[in-house]
Amino acid sequence: MTTSCEIKFDENSYGVYFPGQTLSGSVELRCGEVMKVKGVALQIKGIAEVRWSESTGAGKKRRTVTYSGRHDYMHTTSYLAGSKDGNNIDLLPGIHTYRFSCVLPPNLVTSMEADHGHIRYTVKVTLERSWKTDHSYKVAFTVLRHVNLNEENFDVRLPIKMEKAKTFCCGPCSSDPMLIIAETPISGYVPGQTIAVKIVVDNQSNKKLDELSTKLLRVVSFISQTPYTKVKTVSSIMAEVRCAGVDKRIKGSYVQHLYIPPLPPTSKTCQVLTVNYIIEVEGKISGPAINPKIHIPITLGTIPLTTIAIPTFDNLASMTAPIVVQPMMHAPDAQTPSFPVDLPPPSYEEVVNDNRANIQDEGETNEIGWREYTPRYMVYRFSEEVPSAPAQPALEQTS
Repeated sequence: MTTSCEIKFDENSYGVYFPGQTLSGSVELRCGEVMKVKGVALQIKGIAEVRWSESTGAGKKRRTVTYSGRHDYMHTTSYLAGSKDGNNIDLLPGIHTYRFSCVLPPNLVTSMEADHGHIRYTVKVTLERSWKTDHSYKVAFTVLRHVNLNEENFDVRLPIKMEKAKTFCCGPCSSDPMLIIAETPISGYVPGQTIAVKIVVDNQSNKKLDELSTKLLRVVSFISQTPYTKVKTVSSIMAEVRCAGVDKRIKGSYVQHLYIPPLPPTSKTCQVLTVNYIIEVEGKISGPAINPKIHIPITLGTIPLTTIAIPTFDNLASMTAPIVVQPMMHAPDAQTPSFPVDLPPPSYEEVVNDNRANIQDEGETNEIGWREYTPRYMVYRFSEEVPSAPAQPALEQTS
């Protein structure tokens, strides 16, 4: 029988916590034979780090620069048995169960896994041995920092409208413009809600607009500290809908619906990794022309502005007062999360479009094992049904 380990979180099978809450659980260590150890160490760590490389030039002039950045949020080590400097102890064959508890610092930021970095929180058990290689086991847990949209800048409650005019050719051959206007009733949402994007196209040009696509983009910025400060920004499509465009000399109007899947809230406070969101409306045009695009910034939170599933211009009047929230009854500490009174408690679901992360640090082997990890984020269940298909455009002939 080999040595194995399992880490369990108390009454929290998904391992999702808020800053300031108490992380507690148990370690179950199974030994197949007597093991001599200095100690059984428990390490709880939270780190934000980014890393990527860029190359320039060719041949002998090719140069590669590696950019990196790191910020430590927490790092604690305690001993479940034995000690770092004490005498060896024997772990007898069988099951050894240990309890642990730790108050999470209030300044923690939301967990995040991305291509060039992460914000990651882990619990690691290490069997420290004085004459052999240490054995370790590691798991990750999710930290979710509240973003209460009712406490954000009042602008998140206001409609936001952007437009783009596009002409083709130039000089005396220049066409009349193709004007695209996109607007949303508010700019603050939570996962589980649906964004209603109103789009108007006034195509006075001599080109057909073949298609319109509306996307929810997650924009992650990686910020290096060495060898110097540099920002690398990566956009990923989290949701997308498409519909037919409009012909030349035609005016069309649309309402496109984007359902928001499980995603981390907007996060701007980490020194090396930030997360923002935008709505992108793109008109697809055949030929060599550059497609016109409109970008509308939005904020994703954890407490909604309204209990309405699909905020629209028609129901804005119901969002004039802050939503009523109340603490969870089973968590009495000062950092207890609060949730809307008129909505069911949110569920915690794995983030979309991401592969499970290998949580081992560089050089780690974790001989006893480790668990792949995907963060979980809050998703609300609203009563209204989400439209299953994009609305058909209303077309109008223009002179």
